[in-house]
Parts: sequence; C-alpha cells; structure tokens
Amino acid sequence: MESILNIVILAHVDAGKTSLTEQMLYLSGAKKSLGNVDKGTAASDFLKIERERGISVMASHISMEYKGMHINIIDTPGHIDFMSEVERSLLVADVAVLMVSAADGVQAQTRVLWDIIKRKSIPCLILLNKIDRIGVDIEAVLQEIRHELTTDVLPIQSCHIENDSFTIKSYKKEGRIMSESMVERLVEFEDSLMNDYLLDNDLDYSLLKQIYQREVQKATIFPLLFSVATSGNGVLAVLDELKESFARPFMGEEDEFSAVVFKILYHKQWGKLTYIRIYSSVVENKQLIYNQRLKENEKVNQIKAVDADKFKDINKAVSGQLVAITGFNESQVGDVLGIKALDNIKEFTTIPILSMEVKPVDEKDYMALAEGLTELNIEDPLLGFKWYKEEKEFHIKVNGWIQIQVLESIIKERYAIDVSMKSPRIIYKETPAMIAFGVAEYTMPKPCWAVIKLKIEPLEQGSGVHYFSQVGVNDILLKYQKEVERSIPIALEQGMKAWEVTDIKITLVSGEDHVLHSRSGDFMVAVPMAIMDALQKAGTQLLEPIMKFVIKAPEEILGQIASDIHRMRGTFEQPVFQGNQITIRGMLPAATSLEYPVHLASKSGGKAFISMQFYTYQKVEDHLGEVNDYKGINPLDRAKYILKARKAIQ
Repeated sequence: MESILNIVILAHVDAGKTSLTEQMLYLSGAKKSLGNVDKGTAASDFLKIERERGISVMASHISMEYKGMHINIIDTPGHIDFMSEVERSLLVADVAVLMVSAADGVQAQTRVLWDIIKRKSIPCLILLNKIDRIGVDIEAVLQEIRHELTTDVLPIQSCHIENDSFTIKSYKKEGRIMSESMVERLVEFEDSLMNDYLLDNDLDYSLLKQIYQREVQKATIFPLLFSVATSGNGVLAVLDELKESFARPFMGEEDEFSAVVFKILYHKQWGKLTYIRIYSSVVENKQLIYNQRLKENEKVNQIKAVDADKFKDINKAVSGQLVAITGFNESQVGDVLGIKALDNIKEFTTIPILSMEVKPVDEKDYMALAEGLTELNIEDPLLGFKWYKEEKEFHIKVNGWIQIQVLESIIKERYAIDVSMKSPRIIYKETPAMIAFGVAEYTMPKPCWAVIKLKIEPLEQGSGVHYFSQVGVNDILLKYQKEVERSIPIALEQGMKAWEVTDIKITLVSGEDHVLHSRSGDFMVAVPMAIMDALQKAGTQLLEPIMKFVIKAPEEILGQIASDIHRMRGTFEQPVFQGNQITIRGMLPAATSLEYPVHLASKSGGKAFISMQFYTYQKVEDHLGEVNDYKGINPLDRAKYILKARKAIQ
C-alpha cells in the first residue's frame, strides 16, 4: 500500500493558499490545467459563494498522486472569522504548510495560526511565498519570522534577488546538508556529531539527514522554502520536501482501529455525512464502530471517498485515508472513534464572542429556518444555535461580519430562505459569587419522584465546569445519577443574569429516588431547579471576554494609543522600539475594542494596525457589561416550569 500524507495549507488572506493547491495538482498531473481563484475555477473552491467572492470559506480536501505517494491537500479559509474551520482541519493533519507572504510579512492571522500549530505540536513546513514582488526584503522577513513565530525555523534553500529577478538554490544535495547554519542546528541533537563538529572532523551526513527528518517530524525544527505559487516556481521543491521529510510508513491493518471525526456535512441525497480521518487499521461497510463520547457503537452504512465535491462509493478505507461515512446519526465534530486514546486530539481554542438573532424575512419560513439552523449547527457546533420558542427567537454565535454575510448566503442557497440578522452583541458569561446549596423536590404531581441537593462553588477563571457525586446508588440509582450529570450543561446555559454559567464546581451531596414513582426524565426536570436555587442564593459575577492584542505603529502616536488603551479599560506591556516603529502588546475587553482596528487605521493614516484574538474571560461589574432577563420559563418559577417540562403548556 502506498503511503498517505495529509497536508493542511494555512495562511493569512491572500497569501496564495489556493494558488499553491492549484500548482500542486497541476504539476503532479492531477489536473490538466490551472484553476484561478479570481475566475472561480479553483478546484478546492466549489461552493457558490466561494466562486462568487474569490475566497475560501470552507476547508476542502482534494487528492493527488506524487512519486508513489497519495496526498490529500486540505485548503483552509484564510479569514479569521473561519478559524473554527481551520482548527477542525488540523484534526487530520500529518503536516501543516504555513504560507507567509514575502510582500506582507508576518500578519496577525499568521501569528494566530502559528499558535495553534505549536499548541497541537503539528510538524510544519514554512513557505515564504510571493518572493517576486518588487521591494521584497528576504532577510528582513526571515528575521520577522524568527522574532514573531519561532527561532527554530531552518531555511533549506537560499534565495537571491537582484534587479527584480530571483534564484532559488537548495542546500540539500545528494543527501548532504550543505548549509553551515543547518549543520550547526542539527549537531545540537547528537553529542557525537557535536564533538566532531567542534573538532572540525568529517561529519556523518547520513546521520545528519536522519536527525533532520526525525526532528522535523517531532516538530522541533521547521524547514523553510521559497516560492512564487502563481507561476509554480519552487512548488516542486515543496512537494519533494513533503515526501522526503514528512512522510511516514503506512500502518498495517493489524492494529486496533482509531479515527477522528473532523467534519460533518448534510448532503441532499445521502443526508448526514460524517467525515473521518483513520489513524490506524481499517473500516468496512456495515462495520460497528465505537464512539468514545457516546460510549456506544454506531453502524457504518456506506463509505465514500471524497475529492473536493466529488464522491465515490468504496467498500473499505485504510489508515491515513479521509473518507465520508453515512449511518452515523449521533456523531459530532471531534468525536474519537475506536477504543484507543488519541493524544494528538486537543480541545478547540476558537471561541465565538458575538451573538446575534436570526429571523426569516417571511414568517412562513419560520420552521424551515429552525430546521436549517439545526443542520448548520451540527456541521459547525460553535454556531451554538439556540431556539427560544416562547420568544420565537433564533440565536447563533459568530466571529465577525464576513461570517455573517457568508451564513446569509448559505441559508439562501441551501434552504431558499431570506433572513435578516440583528446587530451582533458581546457574549458574556457568569460564575457563582460564593458557595451555596440548591434543593429540588420534584415529587408532585405524581407519577414523579426526584429529590436532589447540590452544592455549588466558584472556581478560578478558566476552570470550566466540574461535577462530582457523593451519593451512593442505594439513594439514587446509577441510571438517575447519569441523568443528573447529563442535565448539568443544559441547566448552566442561563444563570441569574441569563448568560452561560462557568468556572463552577457542582457536587451532588444528597438525594433520593422512589422505587414506584421515579420515572426516566424526572431528575432532568429537577436539576435546573436545584441549580437556579443555588445560583439565586450565591449570586453571580458577570464575566466579559478579553482580547490579546499586538499593535504596530509609528513612534509618534504612542501617547494617543496609550490613551486609547486606558479609555478602553485595557492594559499593556512596556512598548518595544524598533527604529521609529513601536510594538505594543496587552489586553483589551472585547466590548470596548471591537471597532478599534478601524479607528486606529484611520487615526494613523493606515500606518498603524492592531491584531486581536480571544484570550480569556475576566470578572467585570454589571454596569460595565450586560445583564439580561431569562429567556423561556425560569426554573425558579417552579409551578410553570414543571407544567412546561411535562408538556402541559406550550
């Protein structure tokens, strides 16, 4: 079996991702002609909105063969609004190709992407693209990469620019590593080689090559190459480097099955398609596959090989393959399949900080929009779709205006529904202010019986939600205790200020079921009542999203910027001076700084810019944030809440 390599291409907007993909497909023979992003003919941009706008909004993978290797190229969106799509794509990555435009240098989005690559320990090839642009200073950009991203970058080519023409030469020749800087870096990993190097003895270049490949795959060093993706210059060298240094041997079928769900898409003909990357062993039609989150098996109905928007039925898929499965009705993005633990699967860091209401323009589309948003939420769980039926409101979470416009287009194209969207607002959270106990006795009207007492405690910021039980199965049967645990996240969706409750420890301290009267679902009714009872006694503290920022600006406007940061309730570190430029790093509340990038660019005449990304939630006084009324029926309104839970009222 040929080896399989899954490549995820990452970059900021307009750095050349899709052009690189097109060149790889063309030069490998997978395509007979080059596609064009602006003309809407790129193979990886197959959605209508992508072809119309000339941007990628959904990650897609397309396959090719190169020198006996099967390569899946995952082309990802470049705009920061679609970072969740990028993170999902990295679930399948063997290697990331991080593109940096030599004309633009390290951009804000580049730093965000690099943070994710490092956090997930993904092997990475850095590609310095657009080296043909007039005025490019290669050495300055390399220094910026070392300063802004990593000092472990290792150029394996040289690039010389003279009279607006360039030449690229490889340091690697016949297995020998020719660059002195490469040798200096690699001997650090082997004491015997270091001694030979210091004594000026002959070096074992075959061993150096082994060390190079080992450390590249361990993500401790990161090779850098040069290219002009639009013309194809340097692209074959990229393909060769990926094959020589990043490819791993094919894993056989004898190992225990393991895979991860990295994408879900609804298809008009086949319904829900669950995209998986297989890490070991094989999967076949009609096979039962264990889902670690569900703690149960799901049955494979059909397996489909995927190439952009084309599908082909296959009977079997093997380690390394990316395929779509039908029949997995309960699967979610991020689910781990099989009994093996996958240590490389880490939590997503993209957190939407904006919420907005979506309404159908025509009231007759109300139910159709509810169904459509439910589907889209399964495809992208970070949409956080909430349907408040009493208020007849649909709410979703978003990252910015580009995503909002794209969602409008997708809803129109897929469901033929015109929608209006209210202005987005900041998503706050809340946490208990002190320790408290909450009690719920759901014993009337019979048949029902669920009695619980919960203890809530505030935790440190960023701790999330932790649940424990001190109750034995003689008091509450295990099946009912599992009901309690499953109900906790639902009960915490709204607190006293109508925001999600977090940074909380919840302990089930006592309770009882009844051998005759307890029914399945009784404890699901009781948990929200007990939680809200405890939160009412404890009171809650509002939390606001905080953004981490980097500002680069001319030195003469430092005073104005410092004043702006203080006005926005922000903090910053000591500015770093580089010539007549300054770099300022710090923290800003999202609520006060959303419009600041536009304000800063205007104030500086386009000479200053700011990059921001979500960092954490911090406590804030109520008057500086937003406090809302509970949506739906508050569990504190016990009688009405129970009637609603029993479907006695709408």
